[in-house]
Amino acid sequence: MKKVLILANQFPPMGGSGVQRTLKFVKYLPEFGIEPVVVTKKYNGKLLDETLLEELPKDIKVYRLKAYETVENKSIFRLPIKFIGTRLIPPDGEYFWYYFNRKKVANILREENIDCIYSTSYPYSGHLLGLYLKREFPHIKWIVDFRDEWTNNPYYADDFFKKLKYNRERKQEAQVTNECDFLITNSKFMLENFIKDTPKLKEHSTYIPNGYDEEDFLGLVNQRDGGEKFVITHTGSLYGKRNLTEFLEGLKIAIEENGVDREKLEIRLVGNLHGSLVEEYAVNYNLVGKLKAYGYMPHRDSIQMLYNSDILLLIIGKVKGAENFYSGKIFEYIRADRPILAIVPEKGAAAEVIMETNTGTVVDPDNIKGISKAITKYYSQWRDSKINHNPNWDLVQKYSRKSQAGELAKIIRSLNN
Repeated sequence: MKKVLILANQFPPMGGSGVQRTLKFVKYLPEFGIEPVVVTKKYNGKLLDETLLEELPKDIKVYRLKAYETVENKSIFRLPIKFIGTRLIPPDGEYFWYYFNRKKVANILREENIDCIYSTSYPYSGHLLGLYLKREFPHIKWIVDFRDEWTNNPYYADDFFKKLKYNRERKQEAQVTNECDFLITNSKFMLENFIKDTPKLKEHSTYIPNGYDEEDFLGLVNQRDGGEKFVITHTGSLYGKRNLTEFLEGLKIAIEENGVDREKLEIRLVGNLHGSLVEEYAVNYNLVGKLKAYGYMPHRDSIQMLYNSDILLLIIGKVKGAENFYSGKIFEYIRADRPILAIVPEKGAAAEVIMETNTGTVVDPDNIKGISKAITKYYSQWRDSKINHNPNWDLVQKYSRKSQAGELAKIIRSLNN
């Protein structure tokens, strides 16, 4: 059985969407003849989800190395240190975790007789650790996996401090993409950008989208619980230009002009959100008691919330390059068998998935009237107890996490023949 060293700074018991892709690869790779050995950090932050540890095969080795990053520093100098780490040190606040643990990881690689290295980002410092190992052990193949773009990341565009670090990060990124043996992204749009920057990647790269794990849905109750309420649910983070503004503007028109009854609405927000911002939205749009923030939930509980809904809300912000984003939640959305209202670029990765699987309605963020029309359509169907939803299940099933782990296993074996 081939051994792959998984370099994943974000890994359970840390919760959140960022751990899911790596967790599912580790969970299913052994079924395809690949033994993962995980290197991650000791995590003691607030985003804990101990239930995720139950998914790991019992014989998988996980090395949890001391966290040196500035993000979780608890000294009296915490705020200035955090500022320096997250804002000024390229590429991110996890740089010191990579730097001070790199020799320990090299020893782990030797002791475990590793055949292949796999690094994943975010954080991008994980790829610097992979780069260090590749230079120390040039005979070992190295796979890099980008869950998000790096210097082409559209959410960096308005970040002043990212602009300050841009040239240094651009150099780091070029070192990674030029020296890796294989590159994986989670969308073909993202892959095209990497190939444009590094043409030689064309023959040594692919995309493996995010997905859903069928086992996450086992034992859950597939039943709407709105009763007299039309329940709209969004799971995951909202920040910066990925926010509720366009949705709420469309909802306002649906209420004031299209006959949607405000008293019949319940909008559920599951995930890490600023409570004050939710309160502000509720007051400004006259949705007090209708707009509810649930905070972070264990993963399976958040999936149950999808089942308990009438429609699901997907938002990708109005930023340049947003068409490259799927948003990790989209695949659990399409599996949850509920219509999706996708406020996303009409010609982009997320829109393509929803249209090909026939799992919802796509509306561009600039089309407020279109958003209003879509809300009104689904509300009317709910009111008449006839929500129209007919997914193409054959296409939905291609996004299963297990089959994607199989794709990664093929790549690992091909590099080690």
